[in-house]
Amino acid sequence: MDFAANFTAIDFETASHQPDSACQLGAVVVRDGQVVDQFMWMIRPEPLYFSQGNIRIHGITPAQVREESNFGDIWSEISSKIGNDCLVAHNASFDIKVLLACLRTHQKSIPEFHFTCTRAIARRTWPHHRRYGLKPLSNWLGIRFQHHDALEDSIACAKILLAAGIDREATSLDHLEKILKLNRGKAGAWGYRGATGKSKRQTSGANPKAPPPGSASGLPFLFPNQLASSGKHDPNVAESEPEIDMQRILVRGEFVRPLSGKRIVFSGKLRWMSPSDAETLTARLGGTWQETVDQQTDYLVMGSIKRSSATNDGPDNAHLAQSFSEAGHTVKVVDEREFLKLVMSYD
Repeated sequence: MDFAANFTAIDFETASHQPDSACQLGAVVVRDGQVVDQFMWMIRPEPLYFSQGNIRIHGITPAQVREESNFGDIWSEISSKIGNDCLVAHNASFDIKVLLACLRTHQKSIPEFHFTCTRAIARRTWPHHRRYGLKPLSNWLGIRFQHHDALEDSIACAKILLAAGIDREATSLDHLEKILKLNRGKAGAWGYRGATGKSKRQTSGANPKAPPPGSASGLPFLFPNQLASSGKHDPNVAESEPEIDMQRILVRGEFVRPLSGKRIVFSGKLRWMSPSDAETLTARLGGTWQETVDQQTDYLVMGSIKRSSATNDGPDNAHLAQSFSEAGHTVKVVDEREFLKLVMSYD
C-alpha cells in the first residue's frame, strides 16, 4: 500500500526573536509520496538586525543576506511554489506564525493556509518514543541532515511525515490525519488555529467553525491553544501535545533571562522536556539547576509522574520544600505546565 501524500514541507530560520525577521526559507514539494521539487530562499530581514543567539544556531550572518531581496519582494515567487498545498512543518506554530508576521509586515494579502505539524504527528504515530525534536526523531529514523539549515530541515520534516504515513499504512495525508485523529490547522487574516486532536463531535462529521478574529494566542512561538493568557484549557487539544519548540525558547531566553538568579529543582518524570532539556533551559534562561531542594531553592518543578517509592533518592523534594517553607524560606512548587508558562510569559 503506497502512501500517496501531497504536501509542501517548509522551514524558516529567523534573524532574531521577532517573528517577522525571516532570513531563510526552505520548501520541499511532495507528490504521491515522492519529493519532486525543493526550493530555498535567502531573505534580507528589515531591519537588518541579527541576534548573536540566532547566528549561533543557524550560522547565517547579516553579510550573507545584505544583497538579498526582502520577503515582500519574493512573496509572489514563494506563493507560486507552495500554491494551495497543505503546509507541513515541525513545530508548525513557529513557522506558520513567522509566515503570517512577514506577510503583515510587508503588507501582503494573507491567504488562508491549511497546515499540519510533524511533531504532533510523530507523537501520535510513535507514542512511546522519548523525544520528538526534529534532530532526535531524524536520528532515530536514520535521516541524515544538517540541522538549522532551512532546506535541510524541510527535507527532514517531509521524510518524517512520509515515515509516519508508511508506518500507519495510510494512503494519503487526509487518511493519516484520520487514523491519528488529528485536525489540520488553519491560519489566515483572521488569525491562527493550530492542529488539534479531534473531538467526538468533529470525528462524527461536523465541520468545525473557523476561530473568530483575534483568537490566536499572544504567545508567539508556542502553546497557541493550551497556554493562552486566559489560563483556560482547550479540551479539544490533546494533553500530551503542547506545541513546544525548545530551540525557540532558548533563543528568546537569551534576551530576557526570566530565571536570572533563581534556583530550580526538577522532581519526578518530566512529560514535555528531557532532563537535559530542563537543565539547559534553566541555565540559558539565567537560572541555576539543582538536584535537591535546599534553603536557596526558589522553584520546585514537579513532573507528571512521581519517582517510584522503591527508589532510594534521599528525602522527598516535595517534603523538603514544605519544610523549608515552614522554616521561613518559601519554595514555590509548580507543575511542568505552569513552569513552561512562567518562562514564556514575558515579551
